[in-house]
Amino acid sequence: MMIHTDSTDRRSRQHEETIRSLAVAMFTEKEAIVTVRGDSEAQTIQGRITKLDKERKRIKIENAFEYCWIDFPDVTGIELILD
Repeated sequence: MMIHTDSTDRRSRQHEETIRSLAVAMFTEKEAIVTVRGDSEAQTIQGRITKLDKERKRIKIENAFEYCWIDFPDVTGIELILD
């Protein structure tokens, strides 16, 4: 028997919200701000999410200056930038 705590439920809801935001960002090709868990503090990266590598569980985010691959388990949030 598994007992769910409030923090487990909160993490689960946050993960589901991040997945939905990822899908919308890719479908609409809108820019997003991706928050990533860092060693000492969270980092943010702004750009378009252009690829999803399901095998390696990572996403590719690009902007005018660079691109990078981010391990999806390190993503703590995705915020869409609306026009």
